[in-house]
Amino acid sequence: MAGPTALADPADLAPWLDALGLEVGLPLQIEPLSGGTSNLMFTIERGAGDWVLRRPPQVALDRADEGMRREFRILSALEGTPVPHPTPVALCEDHDVLGCTFFVMQRVEGVNPIPVPTALADETHQTEITFAMVDALADLHDVDWQAAGLSDLGHPEQFHERQVSRWTGQLASYEGRDLPNVAVVTDWLESHLPDHFDPTIMHGDFHMLNALVAAEPPGRVTAIVDWETATIGDPLLDLAGFCEVWCSAVGDGWPSRSEMVERYRERRGLVELPDLMYYEVLYNFRLAVLLEGSYQRSLRDPSRADRHDIGERALFNAGRAAELVTGSN
Repeated sequence: MAGPTALADPADLAPWLDALGLEVGLPLQIEPLSGGTSNLMFTIERGAGDWVLRRPPQVALDRADEGMRREFRILSALEGTPVPHPTPVALCEDHDVLGCTFFVMQRVEGVNPIPVPTALADETHQTEITFAMVDALADLHDVDWQAAGLSDLGHPEQFHERQVSRWTGQLASYEGRDLPNVAVVTDWLESHLPDHFDPTIMHGDFHMLNALVAAEPPGRVTAIVDWETATIGDPLLDLAGFCEVWCSAVGDGWPSRSEMVERYRERRGLVELPDLMYYEVLYNFRLAVLLEGSYQRSLRDPSRADRHDIGERALFNAGRAAELVTGSN
């Protein structure tokens, strides 16, 4: 059984870093970095270098190497935009190094915004943090994805028409347990498709655990991380998902969901936004499937503990999607 650090062995990484001219010949210090449920991260310190390595787990998703290339490409495309993100350093596709495709990026200083950093724990700074998160998402959606060289990243045509078949197919591929109320939710989604949307880069999993903020005032986002589910699609799915997670995690003294949505509308210069109900249902169903995948892989991966907490979250989000649907009838 390989331990976590064995998946980023200094003896394997040192020659590769040397070949890139990164603090050549100096000793490496590598530590696992918490965060994420699909891919693994490790901090790398070497001389003046301070990086993060991102790689698939020992038991990886299908097309995991393609996912690494995709993340690295997106981070590279975001260079020069207002979107806060880690600067990509190098992609390695040589499996002789770590047995997989992986990439290294600059480490970004910051902490997750929830729980709120001590120095920002008042209503003024809570508002700053919330709106900074909204603004970062709006900046992402305003990136000209075609000019950034991402025209072939996704297939926005028929985006919503594909959602049910994609996620039910992925759920079936796990060959695990059944999630409750799938038919109720998918039938509702297929009968409530949006009429139109303007495609943008979608992060796909934008929330407090996939963002870093400065630990000191003013409240600002230093990086959006974990781009493994990014694509070209409907930006309102990002917005609805963010509001779902954020508003369930904060209490009094924070901006309301309606204030967050209005901030987004104003930031992007949109005349109006449609009702987000469809997007809330789709977000919860999609997230339930993704979390269930992480849970099922944890049961088969000897390098990881069984993630029963992730399994419970999958059930929660499946239930939340059904609750929204049945409550709308």
